[in-house]
Amino acid sequence: MKFSDFIDVPVVDCHVHHRIQDKDMIALQEKGEALVETIRRSGLEQMYVFGKNDHVSLELKRRYPGQFYAGGYVPWTGETREFKEPDWHSYIDQLNDMGYEGVGEMGSKPVTRGIHVPLDSAYYKGFWESCEEYNFPVLCHIGDVEDFWYEDLTPDWAKNRGWGYYNGDYPSLEEFYTEITHVLEKHTEPGIVLCHFLFMSPDLERATDFLETYGNANLDISPGVELLYNISRRRDDWRDFFVRFDDRIFFGTDIGMSSTVQEHMDRVWLLRNFLESDEEFYTPDTADVYLTRYEEPFIGLDLPKTS
Repeated sequence: MKFSDFIDVPVVDCHVHHRIQDKDMIALQEKGEALVETIRRSGLEQMYVFGKNDHVSLELKRRYPGQFYAGGYVPWTGETREFKEPDWHSYIDQLNDMGYEGVGEMGSKPVTRGIHVPLDSAYYKGFWESCEEYNFPVLCHIGDVEDFWYEDLTPDWAKNRGWGYYNGDYPSLEEFYTEITHVLEKHTEPGIVLCHFLFMSPDLERATDFLETYGNANLDISPGVELLYNISRRRDDWRDFFVRFDDRIFFGTDIGMSSTVQEHMDRVWLLRNFLESDEEFYTPDTADVYLTRYEEPFIGLDLPKTS
């Protein structure tokens, strides 16, 4: 399918990195315009954009009215030494007053136990309580692709980027899942969107049980290296899942792992074609290197059309 073939409905991309350094006005101009061009050419309605603790996402929102939502900074579990525990109530109140629509992306990308501070620890207690009080949504990354904990399963390109967790004292993926389930059990009000399908695409039954159990949890479909491939292998069963939980699955591309307008658009096209067509297809040749090329095709879910 082409972009012009996709259904004409508002689509908000909930997962966009701006990758702009603070006060780099040239990058702000160039990358901001690239994002706006991507919105225009791909038919997106808006993007939820975030970065470091520099308020660049607010500047994008100011420069390009109506194009962006802004996500505020909260330290990941490996960054807390650089960000002393604040008065979370005042901090979240301030983010809200400044114009942020939510928090994140933040969360637990695996780091060694010596610097990992669990999301269910005392450090984050006030954070979750404040987000619950203000009904402030959180885009939250938990863990990584399960293969990355096993040396023989981790691809070389991932090893070269330090994405292997088999050679050091790293928490297990199950420990990360335990942390976030504790948070979801204690804080039922804030909307929490869990990135990359919570890396549960290899296990349909577990993903189903997770959403049935935690009604305040949502998933985004920002593609990791395996997401669309795994779902395609059980296409019909996963299609039923997407239809059943259609109001809890968010569109997210992980733009920012891509660099150019073409690469950004490839990510949008890949997801929309997957959701809206019944085609067998592959990662576009022009896509960025973070999107894996598989020998077997993706298979579109051809979800029901809505107006």
